[in-house]
Amino acid sequence: MKRPLVIKFGGTSVGKGAAFLRAARIAAGTAENGPVAVVVSAMSGTTDALLGLAKSTAGSTPRTSTGGSREGSLAEIYRALTDRHLRAAREAVPGEALPEVEERLRGILDRLAEVVDAPASNFKARKDAVASFGERLSAEILAGAVSGFGVRAVVAPGDPIATDGNFGEAEIHAGETRRRAGRYVRPLLEAGSVAVVPGYVGRGPDEAVTTLGRGGSDLSATVLGRALGSEEVWILSDVDGVLDADPALIPDARLIPHLSYREAAQFAALGAEVLHPMTTAPAAAAGIEVRVRSTFNPGSPGTRISDREGGPGVRSVALRRGLSLAHVAPEAAENVFCVLGADAGGLKVLAEGGSGDVAAVVCVGTPTDGDLLGGLRCLHEGGVRPIWAGNTSTGLLFAVPEGSAEVALRALHAGLVPPASRSGTVPEPMEEVA
Repeated sequence: MKRPLVIKFGGTSVGKGAAFLRAARIAAGTAENGPVAVVVSAMSGTTDALLGLAKSTAGSTPRTSTGGSREGSLAEIYRALTDRHLRAAREAVPGEALPEVEERLRGILDRLAEVVDAPASNFKARKDAVASFGERLSAEILAGAVSGFGVRAVVAPGDPIATDGNFGEAEIHAGETRRRAGRYVRPLLEAGSVAVVPGYVGRGPDEAVTTLGRGGSDLSATVLGRALGSEEVWILSDVDGVLDADPALIPDARLIPHLSYREAAQFAALGAEVLHPMTTAPAAAAGIEVRVRSTFNPGSPGTRISDREGGPGVRSVALRRGLSLAHVAPEAAENVFCVLGADAGGLKVLAEGGSGDVAAVVCVGTPTDGDLLGGLRCLHEGGVRPIWAGNTSTGLLFAVPEGSAEVALRALHAGLVPPASRSGTVPEPMEEVA
């Protein structure tokens, strides 16, 4: 069997019936060229609703935390989830397949009600179990929608991602995940089906349902890709790829054609929402190329992430706000944002919280001494006096007064980040069926 491609669709990519249909078209078209496994997120907003349900119905009291009845809260959310998912299914799934998909959706919702009503001694375990239902619902709709394009799609019968028992932020067990993927996913691919896997969800050592943390569907995709021996994983969402700055702060932020695993992980850890911070680790371990692309603009080249490092220079800039300068003992430095150096007072650090009067602009890439000098010149020309500047473990960093944060970000983006189109190989567009 040809090495499978793993495609992950985010919550906005399956936000309503038309979006499911668009995602299904991409999956079906790509499956014409080889085996495809799809990892799918919950419909946008569903996970928040489920987490709220888990919280409001915790404990044995018949009243919720907001004063309503437990039964009333469950009935209201159950009805909203039912209406939203059935409506999406009716828009995306062909008529001949719709009755079976509707039956499966109602069965999943009935199991959700059972989990909510069942007594539980471990709130975190119950919370994960409840939160997992959003991805399960999405998986059934997407599988049904793919079938409308003449390609068989099946939801994997078991959760293939194996984890430890750390509910809410479970860590992956790679070897056991490989075994579970071989049991639950590979037979579907060998039979010629598109295998649909709920993202974000894992199984602990005792088969308890776990979750990988918010944004964990990205991580699910690269973990599954490693387990299946994939050469490539696509992360599809509502953006064209990884941009060289936050477009909410830099309207002319540009697409980055290529990033190394190191650069992508660094940028994600600084808050770039397009990728979960841990996404690239499994890909780097297995040499899998990750492509970040748009479900809504399949002709866009996207961003390619691989082991290839770019040349010297700054590739992107990120802003972290609400920091403060502090001195700490070495043993207390693990949880600070960044260590700047050491002096007679101990380690000089940027810490989260505190006075919150410092912001940091971090330059990701392979900055040079010239970039440090150029950045200082950009800030001077923009009327910003930096508090500190230099290279740190997070990248080339310019600490500035909080009130100058956005001015500094714009100045450094304009002065240090070259047009992204000058480098990188453009990926080919995604396949679609008519």
